[in-house]
Amino acid sequence: MNGGAVNRTTQPGVVKRRRVGITGRITLLSWSVTLLTLLIFVIVIIPEQKRIFERNLESKAHGTAISLQDVAAGAAVNEDYSTVVDHCMQLLKGDPAITHIMITRKDGFSIVAERASWRTEMLDKSWRPSAQTSRSAIEVVPLFKSRVFHYAQPFYYSGIEWGWVHIGLSLDAYDRSVTTVYTRTLLLAVICVAISLMVSTAYARRLVRPIQTLQTAVRQVANGDLAARASIHTGDEIESLATSFNSMTDALRGRDQILESVRFAARELLSTEDWKKSIQEVLAKIGTAAAASRAYIFENHQGENGALLCRHRHEWVAAGVLPQIDEPAMQAVPWQGIGLEDWHAALCEGRIVTAQRRLLSTELQELLGPTIRALILIPILVRGNWWGFLGFDQCDHEREWSDAEQDSFRAAGDMLGAAIERKRTQDALIDAKATLEERVEERTRELRGEIVAREEAMKKLAEAQQLLMDVSRKSGMAEVATGVLHNVGNVLNSVNVSANLLTDSIKQSRVNKVAQLAALLRTHEHDLPEFFKTDERARHVVGYVDSLAQHLDREQALFRKELTELARNVDHIKQIISMQQSYARVAGVIENLDLAIVAEDALRLTMSGFDREGVSIVRDFRTVPSVATDRHKVLQILINLLRNARQASEGEGDHNQREKFVTVKIRSVQKDRVQVQVCDNGVGIDPEHLTRIFSHGFTTKRDGHGFGLHTSALAAKQLGGSLTVSSAGTGKGATFTLDVPFQRE
Repeated sequence: MNGGAVNRTTQPGVVKRRRVGITGRITLLSWSVTLLTLLIFVIVIIPEQKRIFERNLESKAHGTAISLQDVAAGAAVNEDYSTVVDHCMQLLKGDPAITHIMITRKDGFSIVAERASWRTEMLDKSWRPSAQTSRSAIEVVPLFKSRVFHYAQPFYYSGIEWGWVHIGLSLDAYDRSVTTVYTRTLLLAVICVAISLMVSTAYARRLVRPIQTLQTAVRQVANGDLAARASIHTGDEIESLATSFNSMTDALRGRDQILESVRFAARELLSTEDWKKSIQEVLAKIGTAAAASRAYIFENHQGENGALLCRHRHEWVAAGVLPQIDEPAMQAVPWQGIGLEDWHAALCEGRIVTAQRRLLSTELQELLGPTIRALILIPILVRGNWWGFLGFDQCDHEREWSDAEQDSFRAAGDMLGAAIERKRTQDALIDAKATLEERVEERTRELRGEIVAREEAMKKLAEAQQLLMDVSRKSGMAEVATGVLHNVGNVLNSVNVSANLLTDSIKQSRVNKVAQLAALLRTHEHDLPEFFKTDERARHVVGYVDSLAQHLDREQALFRKELTELARNVDHIKQIISMQQSYARVAGVIENLDLAIVAEDALRLTMSGFDREGVSIVRDFRTVPSVATDRHKVLQILINLLRNARQASEGEGDHNQREKFVTVKIRSVQKDRVQVQVCDNGVGIDPEHLTRIFSHGFTTKRDGHGFGLHTSALAAKQLGGSLTVSSAGTGKGATFTLDVPFQRE
């Protein structure tokens, strides 16, 4: 910190801003105060000097006017103005400062006397103001066309206003005096400004010098020199600040030494296999850095009666301090019954204990002895358990342990706990190494047994999966077979009706009447003309033959109709069987399909179940292009979805009171994909089951095996598509959507 300008570092591309240093700012401030004071002085004194000069002119003009009053009084009585003129001319000649004298009566008659001549004039009212008071001003008098000090005073004779006396004084002396005042004031101001600048600069430097000293010390500390000190003896706040800075530097130096000792402890404890070999050197390093009188470690152990005790294990003492490690009382110190209960509770909870002798109870003072003035105890934790504590005593003075010191000591305690834990782990590893091979062999046998058991379980799982696949396939085959048999049975019913009708018609046929007529005619074949002429029966033969012909025609039409229906039904049976054979034959073959035809086939194969349960089928087929895919897999998926939709419609409850229906929809959803949806208004699906509905083995049906939807989803994936489900919840139905591409990739 200095009095000059300082450059402040800025980012690249930003103009550096120069700031005035504290010396310059203090100098500028004190100089500004001086300048302001001087300016106020000048502003006040110069107008006052001008007023003094004006009062002097006014006093002189007033004296001249008084001297004229006696002469003017006689002139007013005798109206003899020659005496007044002579007196005025004498005044003008005797005093060069008087430029003119003018005496004006109330009526405007005026005697105007100048240095070279005099005259009389009638002047206007401006020379005879109504206010009867004296007035003066520096102005240009139009009558004389000159800048003068004009003084006007009313003139009274015997208490009666007679007129006015006007005196004009030259401003030469006044202007010279004012100029002199301005010159001297300016010179004095310049001298004061220069002196004040020098004084302000000297004062600022003297004031800032301690701050600069403190700044130098701060820079040294910032550069790592913790031995730097600020020696300032000004007796003011800066000295207090320097004292605080020195105290802070001492604290930082002590903390740095403690941190260095902690780093040393970390290096030694972590690089040595047995922490006990380096603990003495570690305690000496930390104790010296902390300027403590004694550093020690106590370890907890169980007494004979099970009580928790602590014993003195390691110790370092400064020069002139008596050690305590050899005292027998320090080898079995109980935590209970001697006033250490609060310390025991705090250390168990992992808290640091600090104490000053004067604040301790008499019992604890006697326990610590007369030499300890302050102490700090840091818990040592090993695997989360309280192992003991690290302690430091101060014997020469009472001491407040700072937060930084406590944090450093805690770090040392944590590292000591880690070293103890590492030593225990190493000992455990050494112990375990002796039996390691035996344990490895035992574990190997266990793992082999587990592997055999796992292979057996996997084998059983594969068999169960194969069994489920067989069951699912047989279930599908049974479903299809049931549909086929149902459809064939329906057609056979029609065949049976047609056959029975034909049988009854044949039984009731009048064909035998033709044989009777033929027999009658054969009897009279030798005398047919005579027979038709004479026999009464012959007369009805023609009518009978005509009636018989019409009847036979009707019978023939009925037989032809029933035989046609019978042939159509037989062909229907052949189609049903051929369709099933074709689906069984083309599995795995990619062909162009009309999904509407495949959907109709699936509906025909499952229609028996829908008819039995009274479920209506709604078809919503839109015209879509043909799809190149596996006919068998699409049919298998649709049959599975239709069967599930039918079973969902069989749910119990209020749903049975409504109409049950299943809707099959076909529509294009994108340029290259088509969807087949199977929607029902059945029992619906619980939201928590939607994410698991296609999982292997998952089912909500009492007699379900959880394989149908899983197999259908896999088949849809094999087709390059997907099978999804949506449901608004229980009792609100469900929609299964088969999404497949037009062209199989």
